[in-house]
Formats: sequence, structure tokens, C-alpha cells
Amino acid sequence: MLEAFFGFKKIPFSDSPDAKQLFPSQAWNQVKARLQFLVDHHGAGLLTGEVGAGKSTAARTFTAALNPNLFKILYLHWTSGSALDLLRLLAMELDLEPAHYRGDLVRQISQALVRLNRSKKQHPLLICDEAQLLRHPALEQLPLLLNFDMDSSHDLTLLLVGQPLLRRTLSLQMHEPLRQRIAVQYHLEGLAREELDAYLAHQLKAAGVSQPLFDDTARQALYQATKGILRKVNKLALTALRLAASRKAAIVDEAILLDATSEALL
Repeated sequence: MLEAFFGFKKIPFSDSPDAKQLFPSQAWNQVKARLQFLVDHHGAGLLTGEVGAGKSTAARTFTAALNPNLFKILYLHWTSGSALDLLRLLAMELDLEPAHYRGDLVRQISQALVRLNRSKKQHPLLICDEAQLLRHPALEQLPLLLNFDMDSSHDLTLLLVGQPLLRRTLSLQMHEPLRQRIAVQYHLEGLAREELDAYLAHQLKAAGVSQPLFDDTARQALYQATKGILRKVNKLALTALRLAASRKAAIVDEAILLDATSEALL
């Protein structure tokens, strides 16, 4: 009903847009520049933001554009938080059969990282998503993976992605070795108010509609309800469009937007 009523070629406001749909916000440009520096110089990076700010989407979109012949992406999205579990998951990402003991696991992983760099000429990039869930021993393990050779070679690049709690955790003295290795960092905020109109137009155009479907009052109410947090914007905008279609309304106004806010449970 939604597609037919508004003439969409596909549903807009997806939480998993392809690279062509990604809105070039100021924040995205900042993230992209920092991640490019990270992969060029290796080491560790930190990307944080509130729930729904687009952290994982930014990381996935950036890494998807890297040359797979030159980089091997190791993506860990879920872990129990323990150091042993982290190492086992990393070993499986490296196509290894994880050893039983922690020391053997570390040797397995270290040897695999060296082989990737020196034999396959492929540099591994480890992304730890939802890294605020990692326990202290797991975080303490990461500097050892970044630098295990006597010649201080950088055989692994690390990107920690997580909620603001991760920054507070890393500020603890016990994590000074890891914190010192963080070469780039960025905290993702929501869209600025002046970017929201352009974002809505961008998403609608990507779905095949060029005319505006949200009036001025609806756009202001949308920003007030979401503070520009992308996941909230997407959810509320799509709910409002669905309500408008059900009411045969060609434009989303403030009344429809406010009704959608209640239904979307923001």
C-alpha cells in the first residue's frame, strides 16, 4: 500500500542502506576521513555514539569499499565479553580451529596474522562491534594482539565500535596500554537540524520520489522527537508515511507525525 500510494520504487528509510543511499552528512565525512587514516597507518581506532546513531552502518559501509585483496575484514559483533571467548571468535574469523588453551589461542592468532600480512599480502582489520560489552580482561588482551613482534610490526588494525560507556571504560588506568594505541577516534551524534531536510529528501529520492512528503511542521516535530538519531528518524519517518497512506494524505503534517510518534514508541 505504501509503495503504490506514494509511488515508491522501494521502501525508503532503511536501517541498512546500500552505499549509494548513504547520506553524506558532516559526521559521515568526518568518520570516513578518520577510518581512512586508520587503515593507511594501522594501529587502533575508536568509534562511539548513542544507540541508533549509525556506528555499525558507518563501519560496514567503509570496510565494504576496501580492496578485499589488500584487506581481510574480521568482524566480531557479539561476544560474551570474556577474553577467551574473544580469542575463540577471532580465531574462527581467521578460519582457524580454536585451540583449547588461551596461550595456544594467542599463538595461533599471532601466526595467522603474520601469514596474512607476509604471505598473502592481506592486512587484517578487526572490528569489535558493541565493544562496550567486553570485560576488562578482554580489553587488556587487545594491545597484545596489536603488538606481539619484537620488531614492533603492525600486523593488525583494530576498530572498537560501541556506546558512550566504552569511552568511560577506556579512561580507566588499567586500559592505558590500549588507550595509548588509539590513533583516531570519533563520537557520532545525530543529524544537525539543518541536515534533516536534506536527509529526508535524499531518502525519498533514493526510493524514487522527488517531491517533498513532509511539511515544515512535520519536519520540526520529527527532529524534536528524534534529535537527529538516524535509526529513530528512519523508524518515525516510515511510520508517519504509512499512517499518511492509510489516511489517503498526500503530505505528512504535524498531526500525522505526532500520531506516528506514539505508535513508533520512541
